[in-house]
Amino acid sequence: MKILTCISLLIFLSTPLVKSQETILCKQFTTETKKAFTAKQKSINIDRKIDINYYRIELHIDAKYKYIEGKVTAYFKTTDSLNKAIFDMSNHLQIDSVFFQNRFQTSFLHTNNLVEIKLDHPLSSNTYDSIQIVYSGIPLSTGFGSFVQDSYNEQDSIIWTLSQPYGAMEWWPCQNNLYDKADSVDLIITSPLNQIAAANGLLKKIDTLNNEHRFHWKTNYPIATYLIAFTVTNYELFEENYQLNNQNLLMQHFMYPDDSINLNRSKNTTLPFLAFFDSLFGEYPFIQEKYGHASFTFGGGMEHQTLSFMGNYGGGLIAHELAHQWFGNKVTCGSWQDLWLNEGFATYLTLLTYEFGILHHPFYYDAYLKHIRQTSFSHPFQSVYRYDTSTVDTLFNHLTYQKGAASLHMLRWLTGDSAFFQGVRNYLNDSSLAYGFAKTVDLQRHLEKSSGIQLDEFFKDWVYGKGFPTYTLLWSQTNNQLEIEIQQNQSDPSVYFFNMPIPIQLKGANIDTSIILNPRFSGDQFNININEAIDSILFDPKKWILAKSDVISGLKKETNHEAKVILYPNPTKYQLNIELNYDVKIKTIQLMSINGNVISEQNYQSIIDVSHLNSGKYFINLISKEANYIYPFVRLKD
Repeated sequence: MKILTCISLLIFLSTPLVKSQETILCKQFTTETKKAFTAKQKSINIDRKIDINYYRIELHIDAKYKYIEGKVTAYFKTTDSLNKAIFDMSNHLQIDSVFFQNRFQTSFLHTNNLVEIKLDHPLSSNTYDSIQIVYSGIPLSTGFGSFVQDSYNEQDSIIWTLSQPYGAMEWWPCQNNLYDKADSVDLIITSPLNQIAAANGLLKKIDTLNNEHRFHWKTNYPIATYLIAFTVTNYELFEENYQLNNQNLLMQHFMYPDDSINLNRSKNTTLPFLAFFDSLFGEYPFIQEKYGHASFTFGGGMEHQTLSFMGNYGGGLIAHELAHQWFGNKVTCGSWQDLWLNEGFATYLTLLTYEFGILHHPFYYDAYLKHIRQTSFSHPFQSVYRYDTSTVDTLFNHLTYQKGAASLHMLRWLTGDSAFFQGVRNYLNDSSLAYGFAKTVDLQRHLEKSSGIQLDEFFKDWVYGKGFPTYTLLWSQTNNQLEIEIQQNQSDPSVYFFNMPIPIQLKGANIDTSIILNPRFSGDQFNININEAIDSILFDPKKWILAKSDVISGLKKETNHEAKVILYPNPTKYQLNIELNYDVKIKTIQLMSINGNVISEQNYQSIIDVSHLNSGKYFINLISKEANYIYPFVRLKD
């Protein structure tokens, strides 16, 4: 999901330039909204002791008014003995009545955005039953909107919902979590005759009731609570059938009246992307129902299951929201900390449409990849894994998208195309994950199995760890001997050393070849026998690795003092010993913070006291008349 207005990225198509498919949300929250958001986050972790089988959601909506009347019936199976049922529901909504086993219930408590219903008799484990809540009110707009009443042209009104991550409770009583998908949902919306209601799944029928229509939508695929959605306005509906692997797929376009430009974009762009993703990652996950687009007044898009809501119809946005039908909807992140499994994949699949020239001109692949890299570099102290999920600002961070995509790009390089794509397909088709939930460890497990490569270190560094490396490659050639030294600094001390094989391109008058080097530590050296003269060396020419780099030529073996300096023990608690294997004249020693600030300076000694430093990562700078020799070290906790 999502785009926003605080960053403007140009995404290129083979036709004229169009605006971004995917940027990050920059919204301001009041203190009250932040508190409510955090409270909702905490509430979803409560064990409800029920497994939702089916929701019947009946709503009365008029797009002219921000108001809702609803009746929600939840059918469930108990997972333990149950004497009270708990649902998420905003305090801004009023409960008119509650029914349990068709009996009116008077004993319920609606507070702290929860409804606690005391059952008039307890239910034993593995019992099937249902509860109905009748309600009304003016929903609160939180997060990305939740429930929005707006106008798309200052004249015609529209209501739309966008519940990710915690907003479903603002407009209906539900189980708002990331561990229990409803097996099926009926969404029945009554609205004035001049308005059309669009929602998940298939439109089973439309009833006419005096001056209103009743739209009956139904989905029989498991669906996460935040992906249940509707929108109501004076849409024009256009339908067509796509042929996808000898199967018919219904495509629906809910467009504003007379919007032929966006209708053509929607119709002409979607099928090539569908066919491409289908070929790489398996059958479109909701082939028995539909895929569709519905225009709405948000700045970007939202991947509601079977029906993406679209704020524009740029090719990048269409690709991104479609990709979510596999990554986010078929397999949904099992916690908001693992959101990159949704957003990183959708961003990476959009990159693939550039790489393989699917509507986008391949010429612009480099520009899109550069955007992913530069955005990731702008956040040197953060991780892909979202440790703070309390607000949309911290949750839907650039790194969830761009560094998530960059991590997948590196995994593809590390494992190889065949193993990468096979592992991802296995992840999507895993019976314990498909149409359910997954966490980062599940993806890691499948990529390890398909590639035979142990990936603990990769995920520790690149997904859970923070920042990125900066490499300095020094090289020289004497006759047939090529010497390369690779140094690495890290932007954040959470990662001591990024272990990655690095592609190197060697170029000369009679040679243009690539090799792979796998440095084990900063300052690691490689000696390569080569019969041709090398003029230049390129570090990672295809930009597989999310790293900054410099290449410095002219390194001479006899003056390569830096690699001959030994520091030990490292990590250390109390002192560092310095051993010089060459006759290097060190005059001054500086201890520096990870940011390069000088903490202390002293004349050279072979033993340096570091016991006064706090635990963490530092640099030691050995200063001679000829050069500075900088090394990282770690001060351990006492």
